[in-house]
Amino acid sequence: MPYIPRQYDSAKDFRSQKAIPNIVDDMDAQRIHSYQLYDDFYYNRPETFCVTVRENSDTEIYLPSTKKIVNATARFLAVDFNFTLKGGSIDQVENFLHNLFAREEIMRRFIRGKRSMLTRGDLVWYITADPDKPEGKRLTVNTIHPGNVFPIEHPDDDTRVIGWHIVDLVSDPRDKDDPDKQVARRQTYRRNASGEITYEAATFEIGTWDDRNLKKDEIKPVSIIKKQFTLPREITAFPVYLVPNHEPDGSSWGMSLVAGMEYIINALNQSITYEDLTLVLQGLGLYVSTAGPPIDAATGKAGKYKLHPGNVVEIEHDDDFKRVTGVTSLSPFQEHINALDRWGMDGCGVPDMATGSIEVSVAQSGIALALKMGPIIAENSDRELALGGKWDQIGYDLINGWMPAYEGIRSDTEFKAIFGDPMPINREAYINELIQLSVMNLITLDEVREKLEVIGYENTAGVVEQLYEQMERRAISNSGGAFMEETPNPQEEQQYSE
Repeated sequence: MPYIPRQYDSAKDFRSQKAIPNIVDDMDAQRIHSYQLYDDFYYNRPETFCVTVRENSDTEIYLPSTKKIVNATARFLAVDFNFTLKGGSIDQVENFLHNLFAREEIMRRFIRGKRSMLTRGDLVWYITADPDKPEGKRLTVNTIHPGNVFPIEHPDDDTRVIGWHIVDLVSDPRDKDDPDKQVARRQTYRRNASGEITYEAATFEIGTWDDRNLKKDEIKPVSIIKKQFTLPREITAFPVYLVPNHEPDGSSWGMSLVAGMEYIINALNQSITYEDLTLVLQGLGLYVSTAGPPIDAATGKAGKYKLHPGNVVEIEHDDDFKRVTGVTSLSPFQEHINALDRWGMDGCGVPDMATGSIEVSVAQSGIALALKMGPIIAENSDRELALGGKWDQIGYDLINGWMPAYEGIRSDTEFKAIFGDPMPINREAYINELIQLSVMNLITLDEVREKLEVIGYENTAGVVEQLYEQMERRAISNSGGAFMEETPNPQEEQQYSE
């Protein structure tokens, strides 16, 4: 019996169990419901959680725990995304790609896409072309919601994808007067028997588009948007690029960063709600009395006690009216909340310093910093490989497929995605170290320049020489440079030898 991943089970008690009218496959439904749930977690939508309060209190509080975890992780994931080119007509390819990246705002989409991938568990990049646009502007690279893409698997091998459906809902073309009436629009890329990729687009009745799971007589087309045609022969890969986050064995789909943390997040919201309610009750007070409700002298009907500053409650001398003493300290609440928060952050590999909370001594110590940042750097290394590898594919397909087919640019240039070092750098200490190593002739000035440019300094040729001269003058006067202070004094050596 084949293994069936249960990657969405931890969210079962929180996500909607309602059927999605347009989705036939149960695993697709679970996946899409989970995307919606974790989006709700990220945006902290109150209806997502199960916080309960007593009686008519409306003091529910929802902490942005998911946003805190996701944003902190994304901050150190695949930083300073860029690319390098090697071989071929580099200048022409580089000029086109830089224009493409600027026009399509790919850097901004990349940063936003990282957060989406961590929140939902999946990220999808998508390439399209419009031959009617001016030359140089025909290609588009964008992200699409992973809930709109559905792989077509080989009937004899479910690890092989032979096509993709991209499905969304649009207004019914048969009834333009009713904008609320919708149909399913399906765009399909499929590899034919000759190995070529075909494209077609059509609309279907809601829930009848899925030819992967439905019988032929259950498919109900409405209109043809684009008849099937074959993509240019240069394009040999599907333009749909799925980037999963820590996909489990046996699944091509990823998991949300907070999958498995749902109950901790819910407990945090419940605890902070109770704490807030306790503060309210401690301020307003909770009272009990053996007397009955006050009687309105005019109507003779029972009323309510009026409790506010300066008001006096009158009762019979034999009756009792007193304040109930409840929780006197919020420390247990806060300790519990802090423990839950720490466990949740640790479970996701997010150190406290990733959220901006760190002692100066730790930030200035390279070893302590490395130990603190170790978990999140290690966790992100796998994600960075996935993002970099997928963009290597996108770059290859752009240069060898889409650019020759639609822009007339042909080159055997190699594309390589690159990222910066996510480890925070103490620039002052780093620069001093470089200059000291240079003064001691352990590295060359060219190496100093290269290392300074890596951390963001440009046009360093003259600056390095000036710094070198300053450090050399200080070394001679023995008034600067820590490495000079550690240099033995010849006279002191002679004294010790005597």
